[in-house]
Amino acid sequence: MAKTASRTVRPQEIRQLYDEDIVLWSEQQAGALRALKGVRDLPPELDIDNVVEEIETVERNETAAVESMIRQIFLHLLKIAGEPEALSVRHWMGEIVGFSAEAISRYAPSMRQKIDLDRVWRSARRQIITGASDAGGALLEASPVQCPFGLDDLLVTSIEPATLVEKLRLASAGR
Repeated sequence: MAKTASRTVRPQEIRQLYDEDIVLWSEQQAGALRALKGVRDLPPELDIDNVVEEIETVERNETAAVESMIRQIFLHLLKIAGEPEALSVRHWMGEIVGFSAEAISRYAPSMRQKIDLDRVWRSARRQIITGASDAGGALLEASPVQCPFGLDDLLVTSIEPATLVEKLRLASAGR
C-alpha cells in the first residue's frame, strides 16, 4: 500500500485512478518518485529524474491531444460561421462530432484546470481569419476574441454542431 500525506492508498485505488484520470495519476506518480530521490538503498540504475520526466510527458501529451481536438472543433465552427452556404457544411458538422468524441475519449477530469480555451480559440480564430476569403473574413472578424464556449459545450456525447454555430453567431452579434 502506498502512503499519502493523509492516508494509505491501496493498489486498486492507484489502478482505478490510472484508468479514470491518467493526468492526475501521472502527477501523483511523479511526486511519489521525486520523494524517493533522497532515499538510500535504491538501485543505482534507477534514473528517477528521467523516469519522472517521462511520466510527466504522459500528462502533457494527453492534455495536448484533447486541446488539439478542441482546436479542430473551433476551426470547423469558424469555417461554418464564415461560409454558412458552403457545400461542405454538413461534412464540417460531422467532423465536429468526431473531434468531440475523440476529445471525450481522452479527456480526464483534472485537465479542466489545464486547458486554456481562450488560448486555443484565439489560435484557431487567427488561423481561419488569415486564410479566409474576403467575404468570409469579414464575417469571421466579427467573431468574439474570447472563447464563447465552455468545456461542457464541447465535451458532450450528444454534441449539436448547429447549436454551437448558433451560439457563435449570437456571441459574434453581441461583440
